Amino acid sequence: MNKIKKILLIIVTIIVILICLYVVKNYYKNYKNVAYSKEITSEKVKKTLNNSKEIPVLMYHSINSDSSTNLMKVNVKQFDEQMKYLKDNKYNTLTADEFYDCIVNNKKVPDKSVFLTFDDGYQDHYENVYHILKKYNMHATMFIITGYLDKGTYYLKSSELKEMSDNGIDIESHTVDHPQLDKLSYDKQFSELQQSKSKLEGICKKSVRFIAYPYGSYNINTIKAAKSLDYIMGFTTKGKWASLNKGVYAMNRIYIFPQYDLNNFKDRIDNPNYNNFVHPINTIKEAYYSIPGM
Repeated sequence: MNKIKKILLIIVTIIVILICLYVVKNYYKNYKNVAYSKEITSEKVKKTLNNSKEIPVLMYHSINSDSSTNLMKVNVKQFDEQMKYLKDNKYNTLTADEFYDCIVNNKKVPDKSVFLTFDDGYQDHYENVYHILKKYNMHATMFIITGYLDKGTYYLKSSELKEMSDNGIDIESHTVDHPQLDKLSYDKQFSELQQSKSKLEGICKKSVRFIAYPYGSYNINTIKAAKSLDYIMGFTTKGKWASLNKGVYAMNRIYIFPQYDLNNFKDRIDNPNYNNFVHPINTIKEAYYSIPGM
C-alpha cells in the first residue's frame, strides 16, 4: 500500500512540475510578445501608455436558440437581455475606429462605453446578432474567418457580410483558416493575414485594419506581419479590460460565456477588476482562453 502511495505521489509531483513549466513557458512567451508590441508602438503613442484608458471589449462567438452548454454558444434570449441592459442603462457601443481613437489617440468617449466583438462569422451573426443590434441601434465589429464564407448553412454568405458592412457593422480579419498563428512560420502567417484582408476588402469595399488572433495565439512574427500589412491593432483573448499598456497589437478581450447570468455580465462591463470567481469552473475556462496558443 505504501508503495502505491509513493508511486501516486511521484506521479502527482511530476504533473505539478509539468504544469508549472508550461505556465512559466507561456508567461515568458507572452512577455516577449507584449514587449515587442510595446516596442514597435510609435513614439507618439508611447507617451500615452501610462495614462491609457481602459475599455471592456466583449468577445462573443455563436448566438443562437440552442440550449447547448457549448462554450461557444450564447442563447439568443440571453444575448438580447444583455444588449437590452446596455441600451436601458445608456451604454455607448463603439465602432472599431472609435475604439482605436479612444485607446490610441486619447479621444474622449462617453464613460459608459463598450466595444462588442463577434468571432468567426457564423450564420447566426446575420440572423440573430445583426437584427438585435439594429433593434437597439448598436455598433459592433465582426472578425471573419474568410475560408469559411459561403460554405454551407453554418457560416455567413458574402452577400450577408456586405449588407452588414453597409449598415454600420465593422468587418475585420480573423485569418483565412483559423490556425494557431504562433505555430506557423512568418511567411504562412503573412499569407493568412494578407489573404483574409484582401478577401474582406474585395467583398466590403472598405479597408480592413484590425485583426483578432485565433485562440488568442500570436508571437512576434504575427505582429511583424500585421504591421507590414497595415493592420493598426490586434486583439487577443486575454480576459481583462483593454488598454494600451501592452501595445496596440495586444488588446485584451473578455469572453462572454453562456453560463454568465446578468450580474456576471454587469460585473464585467462595470468593473475593470471584475470577479472571476463567481463561477469557479468559468475561472478555469476564462484562464484557458487567456493563454496564448490555447
